[in-house]
This record gives sequence, C-alpha cells and structure tokens, in this order.
Amino acid sequence: MEPFSLTTKRLVLDQPTIRDIDNIVLYCTEPVFKEFMTTPWPYQRQHAESFVSRFVPHGWSSGTEWTWAIRGRDSQDMIGAISIRTGSGMVGYWLGRRHRGRGVMTEALRAVIDAVFDRSDRQHVRWECVVGNVASLRVAKSVGFRFTGEQLGIIPGRDGDLTPSWTGILSRVHDRTPQLGWPI
Repeated sequence: MEPFSLTTKRLVLDQPTIRDIDNIVLYCTEPVFKEFMTTPWPYQRQHAESFVSRFVPHGWSSGTEWTWAIRGRDSQDMIGAISIRTGSGMVGYWLGRRHRGRGVMTEALRAVIDAVFDRSDRQHVRWECVVGNVASLRVAKSVGFRFTGEQLGIIPGRDGDLTPSWTGILSRVHDRTPQLGWPI
C-alpha cells in the first residue's frame, strides 16, 4: 500500500522521516515507555533510525501496518506516533510528554479510525494497553471504544510474554460516544 497522510483541525499525520529521529529518541526514552510500551528499552538512536528507515516503510509496503508521525499543523516537529496493524486491527499510539493532556491523541485516533473504515473493509478496530496505562485508556474511551475486559493482551511485551491488558473494540457501526463499563 502507498502511504497516505491525514489532516485534522489541528494535526497532520504523515510519514516519519530522518528529521524526526531526535524527537523519537527524546520521547521514547521517557520513563512511561519503560513501564507501558513494547519499544526497546533502554531506547537508543539506532532504534529510532531502524523505525524510520525499515519498520515504517516495510509496514506500508507489505500492507501489514500503517504508521504515521503526529505533527501540529503549525509545526513540522513530530510530537507522537500512531499506527494500525492491518491483520489484527490493533491500534497503537504514543505522544511526547509535553504534548499530552490537550486532546491531541484523541483527535489523531479519530482520524485514523475514520481512515481505516473509509479505506478498508475492516469491520472493527481493536485497542489494548498494559493494565495501569490510564492515559491510553482515557483516549480509547473518549473515541467510543467498548471495554472488553482485562485479560492477557495479544501484543507480546519486550520479553515475548503476553501482559495483563485492558482491551477494547470499536465497530464501524458503533456510536462513537464514550461508553460505560470502563474500569476508570
């Protein structure tokens, strides 16, 4: 698949590039990544270089994962990343610390969900996060995911083991308002 960009009121979602490496390293070394993400730890420059030059292009060319850099419309700086694994329908996202708490990820996730439903025949999108990642849970809840429980996730942790996760699903026919039944 050819990569495509998305634009929202405040954001541009496009392909991560070499110029984003410094910001990727900066954000992916934040302590929250060690606790809640599957990114390598300790995160190093070589990981960001591989992400930009190999992982993202391979995901698009093979059609297995669509990955975007998140940027403010008024800046070219990468402030986060968001993706969907096309096989499982699993979304994943992260945002640099200084950009959290302003609804940026909610806006980006809505754009990605719209793109998935507009550009594929996928009937639902999945979400999971490590139990305790309240910020990720709040984003999923805010865009209308239905909470499906606490269980072992399908995305292996750094050690290859499955981790206790909060999970959710959003169908293309679901109302996208926040739903009841979330643990927080």
